[in-house]
Amino acid sequence: MSFGGDDSPPPAPYYPPMPPKEELLDVIDHVTGTQAITVVGADGKKKRVIERLPRTPEEQRLYEEAGDLMNKAIVEIKRLSDYDPASVVDFAPFVDVMNTLNAERQADMAELSRLPDFNQYVSDFKSMGNTILQEEFKKQENETYEYLSRRGYGDSTAAIEMRNALGYQKSKALEEHNVNATMYGEQLKAADLANRMNTYGFREQGRMGQLQNAQAEHNLKLGQYDQSNAMRQQALQNQSGLFNIGSSIRGEDANKAMATRAPELANTIFQQSNMDSLNRHNAQIGQINSQYQNQLASYNSQRPSFGDTMLQLGGMGVGAYFGGPMGAMMGGQAGKTAGNLLR
Repeated sequence: MSFGGDDSPPPAPYYPPMPPKEELLDVIDHVTGTQAITVVGADGKKKRVIERLPRTPEEQRLYEEAGDLMNKAIVEIKRLSDYDPASVVDFAPFVDVMNTLNAERQADMAELSRLPDFNQYVSDFKSMGNTILQEEFKKQENETYEYLSRRGYGDSTAAIEMRNALGYQKSKALEEHNVNATMYGEQLKAADLANRMNTYGFREQGRMGQLQNAQAEHNLKLGQYDQSNAMRQQALQNQSGLFNIGSSIRGEDANKAMATRAPELANTIFQQSNMDSLNRHNAQIGQINSQYQNQLASYNSQRPSFGDTMLQLGGMGVGAYFGGPMGAMMGGQAGKTAGNLLR
């Protein structure tokens, strides 16, 4: 105890416990139609879920219409892709006409190359002409011999000369006949070939007419094919455009949801709330520490009491008695310690 009033030191400060952790708030983002919430799973553990809020009736109707548009476009694109315009354009008639005309042309050319045996015609013509000339000259010979015989010149020099002249004419006539027969054969060949060529030309003109008609029909079908294919390509492009429209609507809906700030805001609020609680706690601790330091400083600055002075002097006297100045210092320190114990 002391000899001079209540001068005990201030008690140790009391610190309040740490504040509990703040709860993570649910955040609903009506701008993007999403929310970040905490749910309890089947295992009893809390889970953070980010989900979309129900769409408005108008938004849901537009979303479904965009899906229907995409589905219909896919079905139509598949149908148009499987459709082959060539399947509805029949090119077989043109091919059949070409094959028929080629077969006829080959047959006509084969017939044109098969020439008749004109040698037999020439031989027959020569034989017939020889027979006629022989009979004609035989008749003249008989008439001349009879004429000379009636006049008594049957064996005369004139009769011999006339027979010789008649024989020469006969030989010359037969020779000319043979030459004419050969030329006749050549003329027959030329005439027959000309007739065949004319016939082939006429038939070829007919074939060319058929070919032109078939080509015209084929060109019409090619035009139908090109037109049908162009329409198919345009339809594919249109359906692709409709699909892209539906996809863009769905994509805009997804992009809008993906732009949500609900998780970010939830974390920001959670961190800020915990930081505020921690700051308040630290401020309270700082205030307590400051108050304690003030009290401690006030205590340390108080003047010594009568008991402290006497004990300190007594200790110094005893110390001086036993050890001179150093003993006096030690005695004074001992006196202070004893004074502290008496408080």
